[in-house]
Amino acid sequence: MQAGTDLETTQTPKIGRRQQGLAERRRRLVRAAGELIAERENGNFSMPELAARAGVSLATPYNLFGSKAAVLTQLFEGQVRGFNRDNAWMNGLPPADRVLGVVDRLVAAYAKEPRFYRNLVKALYALGTAETAQFASPVGTLLVQPLIEGLIGDGLVPAEVPKSVLATTLTRLFDATFERWALQDWPTDQLQVELRAGFALVFYGLFDDAAQATLAAAMKAATV
Repeated sequence: MQAGTDLETTQTPKIGRRQQGLAERRRRLVRAAGELIAERENGNFSMPELAARAGVSLATPYNLFGSKAAVLTQLFEGQVRGFNRDNAWMNGLPPADRVLGVVDRLVAAYAKEPRFYRNLVKALYALGTAETAQFASPVGTLLVQPLIEGLIGDGLVPAEVPKSVLATTLTRLFDATFERWALQDWPTDQLQVELRAGFALVFYGLFDDAAQATLAAAMKAATV
């Protein structure tokens, strides 16, 4: 299980010895969280279990992250960065191919380790409502926003469409569909079909006829 190890590949600027120690303990905690989620049937673990697995005091995860939700956020972000290291693949593609390509890349990554990602969602749902609200999905920042910015930069989205509204809508659509896949044990191909249809519906009225034909096919696939 490689959960959490993608954080280690990120280049870290030169920092003092104390800061290096703190950064190392953060990496150990995130790595430990990934291991526990992968091992457990429902992905859930306690903060004492996390501290013990990482070899730190019980106070350390609270001091460094503040909450379990923050640990899970860091873990999920590391995973997303790991399978989407850059967005250069979008360059020059037709708009509909970019939209559907974001979905396809996400689903391909989840399909490699479906149990881990399902357990990550289950671990989130085991938190209280207040703490769950602290979880920040990295998909919006790392995948949805680059998609939108690239489309806007190439003049493929009307200027009057608010970027923030579009990003929020797509991120919430993803989060809701991802949760259904995880909690209801959907097949991964169903996750792909439903996400492609949802993203296609959002962009359908923003693109030209050629792109609309591609998006319409993606929506039709969800009705079969």
